[in-house]
Amino acid sequence: MSATRRDEIVKLRETGITYAEIGRRFGICKERVRQIVKGIPTPQKPDLDSKVMLKVDDVAQLLGLHVNTVRQWSNQGVLKAYRIGPRHDRRFKREDIDSFLKEAE
Repeated sequence: MSATRRDEIVKLRETGITYAEIGRRFGICKERVRQIVKGIPTPQKPDLDSKVMLKVDDVAQLLGLHVNTVRQWSNQGVLKAYRIGPRHDRRFKREDIDSFLKEAE
């Protein structure tokens, strides 16, 4: 977010306009307006290099594949996936993907 937009939001809040109204004007939720006014930084996604467990789309990005290919390879045992949670979502260990890449070289 640009500094000028942030300044505009802070000035509007100082005039007494509610978070919700400011949010409507800027197309953001009132909670994000509150965070901007309080100076809370935008949450950053962790870098793929720092993640231990990867989602299907993360693996697809790393390998340059379509997500469906990653799922198929998981089903075929080409890639080792772990099922987690009540929905049995697939997760992949970063070290397994790194090993796969080394073997493919």
